[in-house]
Amino acid sequence: HIARWDGSAWYALGEGVNDAVHAIAVSGNDVYVGGDFTMAGGLTVNQIARWDGSAWHALGEGVGGNVSAIVVSGSDVYVGGDFTTAGGLPANRIARWDGSAWNALGEGVNEAVETIEVHGSDVFVGGHFTVAGGLPASRIARWDGNTWNALGDANSLDGSVHALAASGDQIYVGGGFTAAGEVLANHIARWDGSAWYALGEGVNDAVHAIAVSGNDVYVGGDFTMAG
Repeated sequence: HIARWDGSAWYALGEGVNDAVHAIAVSGNDVYVGGDFTMAGGLTVNQIARWDGSAWHALGEGVGGNVSAIVVSGSDVYVGGDFTTAGGLPANRIARWDGSAWNALGEGVNEAVETIEVHGSDVFVGGHFTVAGGLPASRIARWDGNTWNALGDANSLDGSVHALAASGDQIYVGGGFTAAGEVLANHIARWDGSAWYALGEGVNDAVHAIAVSGNDVYVGGDFTMAG
């Protein structure tokens, strides 16, 4: 369920993992892998594991359900999915691994997380949820290190979020929605820290991936028309 391509040939990562992989994040020599699996290289790992280039390692007791997103920021590894425990402790759909222990992000969110983007000291989280930290937050929210915050109107997005990407002060958001705040935004929108903006006419079906390079924003998903 996982492999490495070096430019000319494929390589296994040891014995790999025993079920589907949904998320990968690379930090230095470490490769963090998340998904539906419970074993990596013969070790019990519970949906999240680290490959150091030669061997697999567990992240403590792992998490209690599917992992859909992983982001590394410094020594912190943020993990999102459909779990309600991390390291045996309550952690609703998102948690932080600090290198030795799991930490909850407040009360977390009330439904599955699909995507995470770390921007400075802020952690942006998207998915299917409608509540973050006990407060209304429609499919997207920001964790500032202490509390959860909605992006604009708490009911700003009318459908799920599948992808996030940051560029400068801009956060690009993709998913199944057709409106962001008061703006018609077909499956893709931009948040500048205070307001929502459409990207032209958007696309005609769900967005699942976004990548930013300079002034260009690349978007992939189920759509067959853009603009």
